[in-house]
Amino acid sequence: MVMRLLWHWAILVFGLYLITLITPISFDAPKDLAWAALLLIVVNTFIKPILILISLPLVLLTLGLFLLIINALILYTLPHFVPGFHVPGFLSAFFGSVLLSLITGFFTGYEKRVSVRRVDVNARSGKIIDI
Repeated sequence: MVMRLLWHWAILVFGLYLITLITPISFDAPKDLAWAALLLIVVNTFIKPILILISLPLVLLTLGLFLLIINALILYTLPHFVPGFHVPGFLSAFFGSVLLSLITGFFTGYEKRVSVRRVDVNARSGKIIDI
């Protein structure tokens, strides 16, 4: 459990670093990236489900595309809580959140593919089926 949390935190730090290279989003010190990633984990765990529930009609009406706006709003408000992390505008936050979603989705999917293994029901064969 702790290793998985550290893995997701490291992925978020790496993803935030990559989006600062691609978009106008910036940071002052590496510790600001670490704090921003930790805050994103907390917000995505506790506050984002509440935001989705409140905006459920819009999410359903747009077939889930409003979730991109919710992610952008979370990234846009992040500098209010992490002073060394800078997001210049909502458009930068939107593209940054899309890129961050792609990066974290890729690495999280890779982690799940590596960790999921099924053992063959025939115990004598000793074969492992990777999925």
